[in-house]
Amino acid sequence: MSYPFLPGGIRLPEVSAGNRSTQVASKSHFTGHITFGEGHGRGVGLESNLEKKVALILRYAPTTVDLVEQQAFDWYDADGEYYTHYVDLVCRLRDGRRIGYAVRPIHRVSAGYEDELARVKHQSLSQGVFDDFRLFTERDVCPVALHNATHLHSVRIAEPDADQAAAEVIGMMRGVETIGVLRDRIGMEGTGLRAVVRHIGSGHLQLLRREKISETSQVIRVMALH
Repeated sequence: MSYPFLPGGIRLPEVSAGNRSTQVASKSHFTGHITFGEGHGRGVGLESNLEKKVALILRYAPTTVDLVEQQAFDWYDADGEYYTHYVDLVCRLRDGRRIGYAVRPIHRVSAGYEDELARVKHQSLSQGVFDDFRLFTERDVCPVALHNATHLHSVRIAEPDADQAAAEVIGMMRGVETIGVLRDRIGMEGTGLRAVVRHIGSGHLQLLRREKISETSQVIRVMALH
């Protein structure tokens, strides 16, 4: 899809890979849409603010390759009756594993819901659909991980000149440097800073410590640049 009313057009994100459509609007809870991936990316539908936070944290974890939402899984209860459970988020990791996540506020996690999740986990793992299945509540949201994921997402759009300059500077790195030093070597101020942060998101740079990304954060090069 493209938007034809600007010179050259704008390529719109690919449609969601979910097995059901998420709500577009609600009077009682948050709904939204977020785009992940390089270039035009792919849309992911969200039905709570907690889902948005979890999606950001999972998608920008260094081990994640892809994230999709609302994946259908048919499960059966103790009486053998079948139901469809829509798994809120599914991560595909660099090592090939697929991890399913149920996202729900802790006050809405009832005994009946826990029993359903236990059955979904046992059956989905037994069938090889997932390698693990987990419950993610607001208690699992790490403020540092959320801050960094939000930062990485805010700079995801490529800036080719700055990205190329950053790749050259990072390619000459030896040992540990701060983000601010790399930005200064690139010489493009804020544009250069965004390029450095994008290289963290792409996995070419890694934070030395678990901390909120800032100009003083130390990074190391961990992946060869192509």
